[in-house]
Amino acid sequence: MMLETEVFRLEPGITVLACAGRFTLGTRLKETESVADSLIAEGARKLVLDLTHTETVDSAGLGVIMHMSAQIEQVGGKFRICGANERVRNLLNVTHTDTLLPHDDDLESCVQKLGDPA
Repeated sequence: MMLETEVFRLEPGITVLACAGRFTLGTRLKETESVADSLIAEGARKLVLDLTHTETVDSAGLGVIMHMSAQIEQVGGKFRICGANERVRNLLNVTHTDTLLPHDDDLESCVQKLGDPA
């Protein structure tokens, strides 16, 4: 399944990039990276990558996720992942990126943590 993305904004100032399909090389991954870069350039400072409907992530996809995280942190923003399935969580664990990429089970938890002033 090709990667599909949707952007929506929540209060307070939280931008969600929701992805469905395969977060892998050759599935519009570059377009998704460009969308994230544009959102950050336009002022997004709290970015959630919603992987609830994402089947799998490969090394190229993980590279894009790390890029998103680094870009938002460079401008003083916050980045979180939500809804990663067992396969994706395993990838984060095996690559030791689970400690670098904050993640939550669902969007509601993510939004709550991003909304906290701490």
